[in-house]
Amino acid sequence: MSLLVVCLALAALAAPPAPGQSIEVPRNDGWVTDLAGLLTSAQEASLEEAMESYKQGSGHDVALLTVPTLAGAPIERFALEVGRTWKMGRAGADDSALLVVAQAERKLRIEVGRGGEGDLTDALAGRIIREVISPSFKQGRFYDGLREGVEAIHAALGGDYSPLDRAPQGPGQSGLLALVPVLIVLVLLLALASGSRRSRRGGGSALPWILLGQALGSSGRGRGGFGGGFGRGGGFSGFGGGGGFSGGGASGGW
Repeated sequence: MSLLVVCLALAALAAPPAPGQSIEVPRNDGWVTDLAGLLTSAQEASLEEAMESYKQGSGHDVALLTVPTLAGAPIERFALEVGRTWKMGRAGADDSALLVVAQAERKLRIEVGRGGEGDLTDALAGRIIREVISPSFKQGRFYDGLREGVEAIHAALGGDYSPLDRAPQGPGQSGLLALVPVLIVLVLLLALASGSRRSRRGGGSALPWILLGQALGSSGRGRGGFGGGFGRGGGFSGFGGGGGFSGGGASGGW
């Protein structure tokens, strides 16, 4: 009997570790795939229109996926598999980002394509989660957190929204545009004051750059972000066929 126990113990030590749980990659439903049901139909449509407008204006793929549960799978591996399976980003450029929300685990992940890692660094992705998305989620304001998070991702990756979706300038908007140089100077001063050491993948305060991108976007579109809706930018033009992800990004929770 003792010999049998020894043999079983040795076999257990020699056996490879059991693989982690996996979850099937869902089929995408446009730029927003809300399987967890965090958004109303109107809210999802608003996000879809803005994200399509951003794709048309910048060429970058930015998508949102919410799931009820990860079923034990690490969110990092799941997000990586989703980005690769959906083939996000232009082939060869891989300029994309995926925001994943796991409702049951209360976890968030921003997965960044290889082509976007220089602009949307790991540190910046982490700050967007902690300082932009999570505070709204903790208050139960899921749409606000997702909208502001997507705006921040757009601002970090760069580019603009489609010119077709810009509202005509009203009487006061020319004055607002005149303030853009002042805003740029103020944000640059904030960035310098936050610290001179800044690497490509971390360090330094990133929020001034997020604020700058949002300020420029708001002045260019004349609607204070895309919360006001994009009447002509709806639809889903499809992902670019890339799928080049190497694990860049950040995770967090609420």
